[in-house]
Amino acid sequence: MSDVLLELARAAGAASANERLAAVCHAWALVPSKRIAALALALSQRMRAEPVAGANQEAREAAWQVLAARATVDDLPTLLATPWSKKPKDALQRLAFFERFGPDPRIVSALLELDTGTRYSTGVGHQFWRAVYSLLLRWGSAEAASRIPRDARTFPDSSPWSGLRFVAIFEPLVVEWNGRWPVEPELPGAASELLARMEAQLAPQRRLQRELLDAVYARPEDDTARLVLADALAEQGDPRGEFIVLQYAWARGELPMGERERMQRLLRAHGRGWLDGLDAQTSALSVFHKGFAEEVRMATRAPDPGASPWALVKSLDAAAIATTLSEFLRHPNTRRVRTLRSLRGATLQELARNGEQRVFDLLEVGFLGGRDFPSPAWSVNTLRLLAPIDESAWWLVGSSGRIKARRVELPITGSFERVGAVLKELETRAPEIEAVTFGCRTPGWPQPWQGLWQLEFSRVEGRFSKAAVSLGHATHGGLWDALSSLDAQQLTQVSMNSTVRRSPAWREQAQGSLLKSLEKQKRVKPVVELLTPRRAEPAPISFDGT
Repeated sequence: MSDVLLELARAAGAASANERLAAVCHAWALVPSKRIAALALALSQRMRAEPVAGANQEAREAAWQVLAARATVDDLPTLLATPWSKKPKDALQRLAFFERFGPDPRIVSALLELDTGTRYSTGVGHQFWRAVYSLLLRWGSAEAASRIPRDARTFPDSSPWSGLRFVAIFEPLVVEWNGRWPVEPELPGAASELLARMEAQLAPQRRLQRELLDAVYARPEDDTARLVLADALAEQGDPRGEFIVLQYAWARGELPMGERERMQRLLRAHGRGWLDGLDAQTSALSVFHKGFAEEVRMATRAPDPGASPWALVKSLDAAAIATTLSEFLRHPNTRRVRTLRSLRGATLQELARNGEQRVFDLLEVGFLGGRDFPSPAWSVNTLRLLAPIDESAWWLVGSSGRIKARRVELPITGSFERVGAVLKELETRAPEIEAVTFGCRTPGWPQPWQGLWQLEFSRVEGRFSKAAVSLGHATHGGLWDALSSLDAQQLTQVSMNSTVRRSPAWREQAQGSLLKSLEKQKRVKPVVELLTPRRAEPAPISFDGT
């Protein structure tokens, strides 16, 4: 223990932050204590690390290997901040470098953070993860040991993937390390005193950060609280402060391309840590806006709404939730949730029975299920039904409980000739619906719509007589069939624009096709707008954990 005391004493008396961090990391290599590791990570977070740059994944990985070949201890933050390749060969080469580098709490934290426990978080395979945990156990990491289930029955998830994960990754380690698992070492009193002295120096900064972060959660709509936090973090060298500032510039549409790349690199390097505790309940894919996650995908069937970061979430992908959602949405922290995606039919039925009064912006239903449920207390501005067009219309007008929806979106990949009949059915049997949109291709998440075209009908004096065509990619298969399927007296006005830039010849051809499809419309007034892209609003930045 004398060597540990020497390193900690050197850290306590260090003249620079780099010297202090290096001494603390050396102390952890001698005695892998969680307390020493926490101090090392707190010190490292105050130092800005640029990821290795590259035009694409291959170029970035090649540059990473070049840097690793001549790396010193000062290069480790850059190497750790660079997103991992999903190729097995690249991942194993990186792991081999870290093994040669030697025990370091920052490497342990980065490797454990990389393993989200989900199937698609990486494509490197079981061999890589078994090698990772084997390395960390040899380094004496009690935290890594606590991550390894000792029995398949104690595994947190009973899915087939999780069972395979236990057998392929953890079971061999359980056999090898049985009876000699790393445990948390006991520190001598002198070491604890030195750690306490350095922790006390960080305490005011941590307390200030915590108070400012709580202020953001308490006032979700207050930009001032977020910008004050950003200033405080930037003064301490925390990259999140810079990220928040960049996100505000992005939201205003004032961020140059180079700075956009910087913003995305920061998110890739630190995104999971910036979920503020939601990473245990959500998958890696999240959408950040103004510095915080606003759109998330659930990764658990029983989410805990008590976590403060839920107060900032507006959109929730609920595919992982089996049935119950109303209790979760009743919590004060989830009052801002106004968009629910990938709902199951059973989940929607439960929400209709027990959900409180609320106005949702968007409900997206993937599997409709039965039609027997009561009329809900809540309403929705846009109801998106992902089932085939006839099934969606049949479910919408035949359900015993009518959902109060202002708009309906029906993604369509076939049966384009059915558009006219479906529109007529909704016109007569769903008078509360003000607009119906047919979109070719299922919408992608987190983007609101990714497709070839959209066809929106608005109700005028009881009829869906006003149509707006929005063209996407060059191929518009089915659009003209959909327009041709309408009754001769259906439309009074049609407008058309584009979401992409195209040549004059392409625009002329598209306009001609539109007019031809409207030949039987006796009273329509085509309004063909200039086919130039709509001005895109600055979109939130997504983090996919790669």
